[in-house]
Amino acid sequence: MNSVMRVLGAAGDAETTWDPTDPPSVEKARQAFEAYRKAGLLTFSVSEPGAEATLVRAFDPAASEIVVTRPLVGG
Repeated sequence: MNSVMRVLGAAGDAETTWDPTDPPSVEKARQAFEAYRKAGLLTFSVSEPGAEATLVRAFDPAASEIVVTRPLVGG
């Protein structure tokens, strides 16, 4: 089963998928994750479908889903 990283955006969501057993696809997803973190985006991991999301700072290739979003600005 493939894992997915969803980047939430105003114009719609973008997705990156990877197969945890395929090192090249894992590395591509890891690089995308690190680029999002460097850009200041928040990353949340979901261990299995329907589970609660947890804020993460490191890429987990075994995650079922990673959600990437911009921080909310209060006012």
